[in-house]
Amino acid sequence: MALVTVLMGLALSFGLAWAYAGALYWADRHEKEPKRLLLGMFLWGAFIATVGSALFSAVIDAGLNWVWGNPGATRELFDAAVVAPLVEESLKGVALLVLFALARHEIDSLFDGIIYGALVGLGFEAVENALYIIGSLGDGVGQMLLVMFLRLGLFGFTHAFYTGLTGLGLAVFRLYSSRWWAWFAPLAGWGAAVLAHALHNASMTLGGAVCLLGLSTDWLGLLALVGLMAWSIHRERQWLRRYLVEDVQAGRIGMAHYRTACSLTARRKAVQRARRKGPQYARATRDFYRHLTDLAFLRAHIQRGHRGPRERERLQRLQTQVQHLAPYAEVAA
Repeated sequence: MALVTVLMGLALSFGLAWAYAGALYWADRHEKEPKRLLLGMFLWGAFIATVGSALFSAVIDAGLNWVWGNPGATRELFDAAVVAPLVEESLKGVALLVLFALARHEIDSLFDGIIYGALVGLGFEAVENALYIIGSLGDGVGQMLLVMFLRLGLFGFTHAFYTGLTGLGLAVFRLYSSRWWAWFAPLAGWGAAVLAHALHNASMTLGGAVCLLGLSTDWLGLLALVGLMAWSIHRERQWLRRYLVEDVQAGRIGMAHYRTACSLTARRKAVQRARRKGPQYARATRDFYRHLTDLAFLRAHIQRGHRGPRERERLQRLQTQVQHLAPYAEVAA
């Protein structure tokens, strides 16, 4: 029975995390992020961040025991509201710093920063929720169901929300690094993640009516982040309409290609038409519109002051690829 419950806890926790991840991947409408990077972020959160947090927290706890003495209610609150948020958000944030160092070109919009941060948080959440569910086994079925309701229901997205804020800060820096204030954005994003995490943990530790503060912070913050993601997707559509006109005027693509590129529905129809001609045409059509999207996003970055040799080289390469694939790319009927 215990083994079945453990397996059920793991399945529910990881299943919910994958469901959230799938919803985010679906919402990334114009330029899907590489699955290998998204999986890497998830695995970092699930294993490196969780194990690292446990080790660092244990070391800090041992030091506090030596300085503070026997743990009490004040120490419990300090551990929950200060130590845990600082350690966990820092270790989750390291994954985003590694991503930024190795593949910053993949962060083309605010949405991209949020989704990478959210995937790290979802990985962390999957393991943490499973451990809480398994840990409640000895407290009876009622307590276990309560833990499942809280961890998988009311607060099933919290770590994705927190680390999404860190990713947002890095995305702001990536898009607007030519402005002086953008250099503070990564620290501000991480600070917002720590603060939101601290408010949640403090309210849960204090209990009672104070829990409403944590619940309100989590849900209102999540709604604000979702609204920002929706705005970012709308902005991406505007980039396509604005920055691909140049390719039509230069003769690299036709007007039908332009109209298809600016509509997700039209893109799907174009790929369906290409499949009837063969897999090579379907692949060429998908690559063509993906390169067009990358081209539009790159021009948006250049417009914001990113005019280095790397951007110029990538711009030339994308324009060449688009022109080469245009004769083989289908358009919507």
